[in-house]
Amino acid sequence: MLQKHSETNENEIQEKYLIVVDLDGTILPDFTNVDQKAAQVLRELKEKGHKVCIATGRNYLSTLPIYKEIGLDTLLITYNGGYINHPLKKDISTIKIPIANSVVKEILAEEIIKKNLLNFMVDSTNNQSLSTSDDIYYQEIFFNGNPYIKGDVLKLLGNNDVLQLVLEFSNEERKINQIISTLRKKFKSSITFYCGTKLKAKNPKDKILVPDSSKLIIKIRNYNANKGEATKLVAGYYNIPLARTIAFGNDINDIEMMNRVGIGVAVSNSENNLKAYVHDITEFDSRNGGVALYLTKWFKLK
Repeated sequence: MLQKHSETNENEIQEKYLIVVDLDGTILPDFTNVDQKAAQVLRELKEKGHKVCIATGRNYLSTLPIYKEIGLDTLLITYNGGYINHPLKKDISTIKIPIANSVVKEILAEEIIKKNLLNFMVDSTNNQSLSTSDDIYYQEIFFNGNPYIKGDVLKLLGNNDVLQLVLEFSNEERKINQIISTLRKKFKSSITFYCGTKLKAKNPKDKILVPDSSKLIIKIRNYNANKGEATKLVAGYYNIPLARTIAFGNDINDIEMMNRVGIGVAVSNSENNLKAYVHDITEFDSRNGGVALYLTKWFKLK
């Protein structure tokens, strides 16, 4: 459990907000580069004493360069809440909520999954990325220039638990329905998961990624790992009430977070399934400074 932060007094706390931002599709419009308008506004709010945190489904090593680029000094939420740590303060306890090794092996042994699986990867609890593929999607979204091992994933994993399991399939509706039904019926008490379209390079040798509708990705984490609970823990650590917490997101893995915070905001190009749960929607999308403009107006920045 995180110990409460005690550097600010009660009067200062009441004036400050916790601002939580998702990455891909929210302040990373092309899944690679940070929106510099958003980064500048977040830095300005940090300088004014507000707490700015990232909450992402990405892994820790992939997120760390973005954390550093923005210039943050707060707790970091990765793996959709499966991993909470402070990159700059090693004396603060790290929270890990992994998927048991046995559950991972049971999922991969399911006939409908084994028969249709194209690729898969895991991030083990010792921060090792193990993958059957190293194409541009895995490079940019999961590895991001960090070490990884391509090969026999289960053999390399050994008995370690994992923070996330990523499965890749052809996007064939009948088979995907069977796979999702199997995961829900057999593993609903131990895992949570969500589906997304795989990404591909817009042009050959290009790092700009666009959706690849022919492939589907299922991202799996521990049932108890979610951004909502993680945001609650971070807000408690900084003694900032959830009512004074603003969160930005763009996809269904942000729903729990939107349900917890006082002000949940979807960028205008978000999934409609998320918009049904939020308090507000940005005027502009993630490619046109939606988060930056919203925060500028909310905090009356110049």
